[in-house]
Amino acid sequence: MPARTTQIPADDPLIIAPCGLNCGVCRAYLRTRNPCPGCRGGPENKSNSCLACEIRNCPERVADQPDFCFTCSQFPCEKLQHLDKRYRTQYGVNVISNLESIDQSTLEHFMQEETRSWLCQKCGTHLCMHQPQCMQCGYTRPETR
Repeated sequence: MPARTTQIPADDPLIIAPCGLNCGVCRAYLRTRNPCPGCRGGPENKSNSCLACEIRNCPERVADQPDFCFTCSQFPCEKLQHLDKRYRTQYGVNVISNLESIDQSTLEHFMQEETRSWLCQKCGTHLCMHQPQCMQCGYTRPETR
């Protein structure tokens, strides 16, 4: 029997990826079968694109071991700007703003806001950033968070 993947708990600050995405609201993390452990978790059940992520594997980040991209002298780099544009356009998630919020406040405050904004207003389960409807009850989340 294969080993079960240990996910980073959704309320653990490690659930926030170096780029500012909340892995706890990613469809790969939320799926029932073979869930992703989160960006900072082990390699089990991660897609090839996640394993090869240029931001996660950034030599600047790895060399200096910063927790988040905002600690880098190149923030926001071209790769992060590209990710930000794609996620703002497709999913309404602004990773650069997320990182700035963490930098200007605290990670704990950011986590509280993320938890509040990604709970379904109808049934209370975690919403997925990749789809507008709640996977449990079908509630459609507002376009802007």
